[in-house]
Amino acid sequence: MTRDDMIFDVNYSYHLEKMYFTILTRLDKAITTLLIVLGFSVFAPFMSIFAFGVGVAFLSVMQLVYQYGQAAGLSKEQMRQYRRLLVEIDSLSDDELRDRFIKIQDADSVPWQSLMTAAFIRASIQLGRECTKELSTRERITAWLAGDLP
Repeated sequence: MTRDDMIFDVNYSYHLEKMYFTILTRLDKAITTLLIVLGFSVFAPFMSIFAFGVGVAFLSVMQLVYQYGQAAGLSKEQMRQYRRLLVEIDSLSDDELRDRFIKIQDADSVPWQSLMTAAFIRASIQLGRECTKELSTRERITAWLAGDLP
């Protein structure tokens, strides 16, 4: 792997973690907001309390099982590690860069596949490389929700 390839991979990993962090944070906040609204809606006279209870139960289970907030925190830490490596990249030798990159990669999160192409395109744009990849509609929507539609 050449130095140029490693620099691209670091940029790609940074953007992927950044997008994953953003979308998980937004999802966690949206679920929390919905839980608060549904919780207060129990007092509303216009709908069945059972329907609100089902909504609260469903959202609570999603939040408990998928733990979006915790996954976002881990992704944020990885994003910071990659950002630090990007800042120091010019002062590192090829061997130091490879070692640091491999060490950081050990703790990578497992981001959604629908973010990978968008992160690849963003890294290509950042480094001034030509990219012929296209985003599908689902990938465009996911990248937009993640705050980085290239």
